Formats: sequence, C-alpha cells, structure tokens
Amino acid sequence: MAMLRGERLRAVLPGVALVIALVVAACGGDSRGGSADEGDAPAGGYDTYSGGPPGGVLVALVEGEPEDLNPVTYTSSPAFQAVRLMFRGIARRDSTLSGYQPDLAESWELREDSTLVLHLRHGVHWHDGVPVTADDVVFTIERQKDPATASPRLADVAAVESATAVDSVTVEVKLSHMGPYAVNALLEVVPIPEHLLGDVPAAEMRMHPFSRNPVGNGFYRFGSWQTGQRLVLEVNPDRPEGRAAIDRIVMRFIPDMNASITELLTGQADLLRLPPDQRERIEASPDVELYTAPRVRPAWIAWNVERPPVDDVRVRRAILMAINREQLARGLFGEVGEPAPSPIPAKLWEHSPDVKPIPFDPDGARALLEEAGWRDTNGDGIRDRNGRPLRVEVDYFPTEQWRQDVLVAIQSMVRRVGVDLVPRAFERTTWVERLRNRSFQGSLWGWGWGPGVVGTNAEMVFHSRRIPPNGTNFSGYSNPRVDALLDQVQVARDTTRARQLWRELEQILIDEVPYAPLYLDPELFGVHARIKGVKFRGIEWWEDVPYWYIPREQRLPRDRSR
Repeated sequence: MAMLRGERLRAVLPGVALVIALVVAACGGDSRGGSADEGDAPAGGYDTYSGGPPGGVLVALVEGEPEDLNPVTYTSSPAFQAVRLMFRGIARRDSTLSGYQPDLAESWELREDSTLVLHLRHGVHWHDGVPVTADDVVFTIERQKDPATASPRLADVAAVESATAVDSVTVEVKLSHMGPYAVNALLEVVPIPEHLLGDVPAAEMRMHPFSRNPVGNGFYRFGSWQTGQRLVLEVNPDRPEGRAAIDRIVMRFIPDMNASITELLTGQADLLRLPPDQRERIEASPDVELYTAPRVRPAWIAWNVERPPVDDVRVRRAILMAINREQLARGLFGEVGEPAPSPIPAKLWEHSPDVKPIPFDPDGARALLEEAGWRDTNGDGIRDRNGRPLRVEVDYFPTEQWRQDVLVAIQSMVRRVGVDLVPRAFERTTWVERLRNRSFQGSLWGWGWGPGVVGTNAEMVFHSRRIPPNGTNFSGYSNPRVDALLDQVQVARDTTRARQLWRELEQILIDEVPYAPLYLDPELFGVHARIKGVKFRGIEWWEDVPYWYIPREQRLPRDRSR
C-alpha cells in the first residue's frame, strides 16, 4: 500500500539513531514516498489514497462515547479515534511504530541551536475551506502548552520554549532540549484552526461548541453526532494526497459486548475490538476476519498511593505477589494470554530484559503484610489492623464482562493472603471523573504506550509534576529519583546511557508498584470479510483505515445509503 506522498523522514529515534548528527534531513525515495507495503494496493488504480474503489460505509462499534472532539482537550479512546480520522497530526507513526512519516508537515529538520523547523504541505485546507497555515500550528502549540487549557497532552509540548510562523507554511519551534522524545512528541501534535478558536479563552476551550462540532483537515469530516447513539464521519474529497476510499464511517456506541458481537456476526457492523474470550467464535465465522495489532498496552491496577492501605508500598507489593499473572492471563484469554511483568512492554526498546519482576509468591506476600502490621486477629480470613480490615476497592467500568472477570479472579487470589479486594463498577464517565479527581483507591485500566514517545508517555503517568490537574499521573506517585531519571532520559542522546537510565527507572517502578501490571492486552479486532486492504500496522484501528476499501460487488444495501 502506498505511503504518504512526499519525502519520507525519520525523527531522531532512541535505539536507532541517537548518535547521528543533529540535523534530520530528508531521505531520498520515489516521488510517491513508497514503501515495502506498496504492492498491497488493489488493482484498478482508482483515484483514492489506497487505489481501491470509492464508496461504501464502515460501521465501527466502539466501547464508549467521546466526551469531546477537540484535539487539544479530549481524553477518551473513542474521542482519540475520531479526532485522528478528522484531523492531521504534524506527522504520523510509520509501520515500524518508532519512526515518523510526513502528514501535515511534509518535512522537518533540527538545527544546532535546538530549533525544529517544520515545513507544512501546500494546499491543505480546513474542512470549511480555509487554508491550514503555520499560524494554526503556532496557535495550537501555545494553547496546548497553556496550563489554563488543562490539556491531557501538555507533555507533548513541554519542551517547547517558543513557536514562530516564519511564513504561511514554515514554523520554527525552539526547544529547551534536543532529546529524541521532545522531537517525536511535538510531531504528534494535532493542530486546530485558529480562525475558529483564536478568540476562545484557554480555560473555556474544552466546553466550546467546537468540541461537539469540530472542523478538521483530515481524511474524514465531521458529519453528525447523535448523543448516546452514533458519530458519523464523511469522507473529505479534497485531500491533496487523495481521498480515502470508504465514503462514511459510522461509530456506534454500544456498551454491551454481547450485542456488539451479534451485530458484527450478523453483518450489521464491520469493525469491533474484541474481548479475547470471543476469539474462537469469530474465527468460526465465514463473514468476519480476525486481526491482531502490536501488544504495547498493559492492563494494570493504578493505586492511589495517598490512600490507606495502598499508601504503604509493602501492601502494594504483597497484593501483586499474591496474583498469579501467568494463570490470570492464560485463564482469561487462553493461548493469546500474556502476563505483564513490568509496566513497560517488552516490545518497546526502552524495556530492559534483565529487570527483576515481582514474583508470584503468596508466602512472601503474607510475610510482607505481617511486617506492615496486618494480621487476622478475629479468624475471619481477612487481615486487620487497629480494628480495620485490610480492604481495597478497585474501580472499573463494566462494558465488557472480562473486566469484571479479571477482578473476580484477582479477588480470589488475594483473599488467600488475607486481603479483601472489592470490585466497584462505575459508568464510564463517572469512572473517568474518579480518576481525574483521584477519588479512587484502586482503578483497573490500561495504558497504550506511544512507541515513538515512550519517554513523554512515562513522564505523563509517573512524574510528580503530572499529578492531576497537571497530567495523567492519577496514582499521585512521587519519587524524586524517578523524576530525575525521567528528566534525564528525555535529553539522553547516547544509546548506552539511555538504556542505563531506562533500566534503573523501570526497576524502581516495578519495585514500588504505583501501577500493578497484570497482562498485555491481546489486541484483537474483528473486521467484516468484505473490507479489503486491512492491516493493523499500528496499535489503533484508525491508523490504517484510509487504506481500506470495499469492492463494489461486495457492498451491502447500507453501503449505498447516504
């Protein structure tokens, strides 16, 4: 399949090019910026991005409803998916997951004075017809960096000291440091239109009507949003590099997984991220294909480290020692189950294979709890101290049965060492608010690591300066040594030194357990067999949708409806 047209560039990448010169120059290549995937383009040569025939409707079933469609302020996964289909980032991940290829910027370069120069594409317009300019990029960076905006992606621009529009298609960004993560993070910024939002105060950005009716510049345009039902995106026919083949994407909000599976299997829907226990059912269907994506999303329990009893690291360690993660992963997910020994997945180069995970050791867990003063004084099987039982509550949202199954399995395991773990189900919006407000004790969720920006991601969830409201360190974890390591790894350009920093950082995070890693998400997707050109090179379904198409002879009546 064809890559984005234009010169293909690669940012300074950890583990790949940390020791190259500071100038990142354009690499040679054919005029289309082709790749090894190019041979997958369908025959026929239609005038679309993929070469597939235009037309058709893709119905995607998503687990929740977006709360906000502004690229600077949204927080949820469903919003992320829609935003990245409607808006162009400065760059986008390539198929290696660590490199970046052109998107809104057709090239970029680093100068010796820590200045990143972005050269934007000509001919890109907002969906209302107004040209996209360097002023939009500068405005977005400034809004995203403004604390009053409270952007969840503040870390992406944390290294920016200033941004200046040199001309209508050139932006100079002065960075406080030239570490690879600073560059890669900035390349992930998704610009917003200054002509529509320039007069909106930063503190009001999230609640502005734009968040419900956005104007983007990407493959798809905002169509309509029926609260509680669906979000409709319409193809953008004016994209300079070619329109996507599929005319319309309908994101339907169906929180019940059983209903979603039924709709997928009966042909009423085309795409669903699957719970692993449905794998065999999907494989047996002649009408649905099973796909997998790279596993870089660990599920973990985030502990609010300021709330007893999990404010004691001995309690956090003991709980994890009582969980048989191998058994948990295999029991819940079968042969695709994979335990997570660390919060940093093994597929990322930042993971150190010689770190020492916390082992499954129930006897060791009991000893730690004894040391912490928790004993079963009344013989009911639950430890207590000063008249209070050792009880921990873990929040989750029950849109899929396996989330409850995970906690029920863990509940049984930790009870054997005298811990009473209580699952608490919340509707998704409430669950998110409890995270933001840090009103939880424990919370089951997962973190999708952005492979090219692991340093920035790690800062977002582990650095003390990212404790809410300043970021997504919902645990409230604060360790001066971890903070120092995170600051150092952002600027390290020597591979050997960077690996040393990551190893020490990872071991501390394992040992202190602010986030208890459980298993890696199996990343399974069911896609209707009539959808062609399907690949999951990245970790998200939206990344390759522009390459997908529906052959004319395989279209359904709903593909012809407008």
